[in-house]
Amino acid sequence: MSVLVVVSARMASARCPGKALAPLAGRPLIEVLLERMASVSGVDGVVLATSVQADNDPLVAVAEKAGFAIFRGDEEDVLRRHLDCARSLGADHVVRVTGDNPLTDMETLQELVALHLRARADYTYVPGDALLMGILSEVISTRALERSWSRGEARHRSELVTLYVKEHPREFTIATGELPPGLYRPEYRLTVDEPEDARLLQEVFARLSAPGRLVTTREAIALLDREPALARINAHLRHKPANLRSVALDAGIGKIV
Repeated sequence: MSVLVVVSARMASARCPGKALAPLAGRPLIEVLLERMASVSGVDGVVLATSVQADNDPLVAVAEKAGFAIFRGDEEDVLRRHLDCARSLGADHVVRVTGDNPLTDMETLQELVALHLRARADYTYVPGDALLMGILSEVISTRALERSWSRGEARHRSELVTLYVKEHPREFTIATGELPPGLYRPEYRLTVDEPEDARLLQEVFARLSAPGRLVTTREAIALLDREPALARINAHLRHKPANLRSVALDAGIGKIV
């Protein structure tokens, strides 16, 4: 069965315009994230999924230059974008990664993919609020995407990609993973949705980046543990959802990206 990492991103953002191109140690965020996902074992490919809007052309240019596949679909209907991407590339399952999370944890992702395939699941995730940290992803079968899009209401088809699955669990096989010890840090916010978020991650990557290696999530968290002043850069946003239209994670949190 083929497993495709779908990194969804777009340029539009009311609070942090162009965040997917924020420079991290001299490289665009989206390039760093795509390269990170390409290092994950157990997946068959990585694709940037953005919309057909012309203002997303700079994202496409970065991904093309770095040698990654591109899919362009609906601007607002992110569920449809994921579904069409999976269909067009013949994927049986997709790993959903949002383009504003350059510290998505590779170790957890590999374990989720393996669990998803062992369980023959439609949806695999880590329960709790850890996704708000910006380090976790979800694995979804194309079957679940198809059913969610065809049966769900408009709200299921916008930013809440997995909301239909969460609201109708009996229709799907759902597996739950665990966050590795040491990575549960609800006091840290490692996603990029506000300028302060970008500034924090720029500081993290400036300190930890080195040619030829990837910054690990554990390294980033250890740095914040050592230097609490860094975490204070965006501490005032800690309990603010990364998108004002977000809902509680266990009700199917998601964002338009």
